Amino acid sequence: MRENTAARTLQASIMMMMSSRIGLGFVLLTAALAPLACVSSSPSSGGPATPDSGIYTPPDGGGVDPPVQSECVAPTKGPTVHPGSVNAAETWTADTSPHIIQFDTSIYKPLTIEPCAEVLLPGGASLLIRNEGTIIAEGTATKRIHIGAKDPTKPFTQIRSYGPAARFAYTTIDGGGVAGNTAVYNAGTIDFQGDGLKPTQQSLFVDHVTIAGSASNGIVLRDNAGFTQGSNALVIKGSAAYPMSVFARTVGGIPVGAYTGNTIDQILLPTGNTDTINETTTLHERGVPYAVGSPASAGDLVLDVQQTQNPVTLTIEPGVEMKFKKGGVFRIANFAGSNPARATLLAVGTPEKPILFTSNEPTQAPGDWLGLRFGDIPTAQNKLDYVHVVNAGGASSGGSGSCPDNDELMNDAAIRIYGWPTSQFITHTEITGSATNGIDRGWRDDRDKIDFLDGIKYTGIALCNQTYPPNAANVCPQPKSAVPCPKTL
Repeated sequence: MRENTAARTLQASIMMMMSSRIGLGFVLLTAALAPLACVSSSPSSGGPATPDSGIYTPPDGGGVDPPVQSECVAPTKGPTVHPGSVNAAETWTADTSPHIIQFDTSIYKPLTIEPCAEVLLPGGASLLIRNEGTIIAEGTATKRIHIGAKDPTKPFTQIRSYGPAARFAYTTIDGGGVAGNTAVYNAGTIDFQGDGLKPTQQSLFVDHVTIAGSASNGIVLRDNAGFTQGSNALVIKGSAAYPMSVFARTVGGIPVGAYTGNTIDQILLPTGNTDTINETTTLHERGVPYAVGSPASAGDLVLDVQQTQNPVTLTIEPGVEMKFKKGGVFRIANFAGSNPARATLLAVGTPEKPILFTSNEPTQAPGDWLGLRFGDIPTAQNKLDYVHVVNAGGASSGGSGSCPDNDELMNDAAIRIYGWPTSQFITHTEITGSATNGIDRGWRDDRDKIDFLDGIKYTGIALCNQTYPPNAANVCPQPKSAVPCPKTL
């Protein structure tokens, strides 16, 4: 559940991995994986049958199911060299393997890759799915498909979709992901792009697929491209960056899988101005933490919809770990206004599997990130139970309605609530290492103060465990020293 400790700094780790991949280490890894074209997985020995039934743990612990007797036979009519684009429906057969790509190849019509077939790409080349194109590469447990680099020392770039869907089953894809002109954390062996103005598009189906030895990420899903329902048993290992990078709003489709053995064993949510979670979804526990914020983003995760849209709910499963970039924040309803919020957070852990919100700094400290922010008037359905908020409470530029009790410019806190909540919706929760307050009761109201002291453990809080809200007329106790400020004992 922790990131690879050898990858404490993204830039240094990726550069080291890139240099080693082009050398002997990459050759050995790819050579070891190449036989997987005909070494298959037993459907009964893999993970659960549905994508939401838990963490997929390969029985041998090595990233693939135990090998079974392959039914693949040596091809008799290959190799086949493909000189250009796929402009009509084609089938690439096993018997004419290996299918050798010469340069970037666009797929404009359906391409079917038969069980046991092998496809090899030269260094720096890509398969590009466009228009009416698709790739259907569905092997079987005893007839795996292999897609890899023609020269193990020269990774290919990617399998890229500009919108069309594709299907991969019982397929091993290795030796890809060279970043080219983009940052390593932004590239992937599989890179699918959707339409950012539309809801999540289910465009990538995977079932018992292994992506190994990527020179960047294993998978990148951008602009609302997502996994197809029913995806299952995805294994990503040996990536030079993360196992995958996905837009936050599509995160609920990530299938059961095995995502360790990469340089950074975290699922990256790059976040950005166009990436708001505005669809009801679930953040599943998938065995590794979620990293919020790329090197190029602010690390702000937003759950919200406009007033004209249906309300949205994010459910976070027990055991999930979310690690925020320095200065990042998690906003549930984006603005501190007087409108009823239309976003709900259900973060309900268990005593055995609490939910963790923390910093993604290599060496953590109080105030690394800002914390959780509940904007507008929080919904009655919000629930935080068995949650741990660590090293938040960083200084921000936004104030609230709570009473000033010291010389602090803003009543920052690990958890800030801007509107009057209907109840104490935070229970069995620990707030540890806040650089400011624990909880900011940032509303102005004549109703019950809603106390957040019982059932919450405060440790290492620099200021108050909770701030004090004024009445609706914005009247606070005077002087400042009279404002209640419970402290950690």
